[in-house]
Amino acid sequence: MYSEKVHFELTRRCLLECPKCPRTDLKGNIQITDLPVDVIKTVIQSGNYKKVLLSGNLGDPIYHPKLIDIIKFFDTQNVFFIMATNGSGKKLDWWKEFYNSYTHGKVVFGVDGLKNTAHMYRKNIDFDSSMAAMKLGAILGKDIVWQFIPFSFNEHQIEAAQALAKTYGITFKLRVSDRWNENDPLRPKNKQLYMENT
Repeated sequence: MYSEKVHFELTRRCLLECPKCPRTDLKGNIQITDLPVDVIKTVIQSGNYKKVLLSGNLGDPIYHPKLIDIIKFFDTQNVFFIMATNGSGKKLDWWKEFYNSYTHGKVVFGVDGLKNTAHMYRKNIDFDSSMAAMKLGAILGKDIVWQFIPFSFNEHQIEAAQALAKTYGITFKLRVSDRWNENDPLRPKNKQLYMENT
């Protein structure tokens, strides 16, 4: 019996330098590689896959140079994809082409805070480009999720972020982290925001 789901880590490319990300610890020692499109096609066509997860431990899927071709291929195979991204650094023309390349999929944007705080963990984020990408996707009728991890510096912004997401027709999802140490200064002060997953 085959699984109906498969997870691809498409690339090791990423613009961010998040403190708890392995690529930050390995800075300068990561070989930049992209999963070959032929490998992806072979895997999908050799199984009974109905759903694909695109995320990364060392990279962000949107920086794979052939991402739009890959998404178009999934569509021809009637495969639903869920892509996790920060969404930062791509122009709206690119996003328009991306959104127009598929009929069924979901894009989850990891943006932890509003404009004045989102960069405090996700170093190098371009908040405006991430937000513009989310808004465009919602306008085009795509399934767009704003995933927000609470930190000590942004926990007071949760309600405002929820309201902003609702304004633009974006689904808001709070994701509680399980990476906290006892005295971690990034850990939220509100216990409900870091004990939910335990």
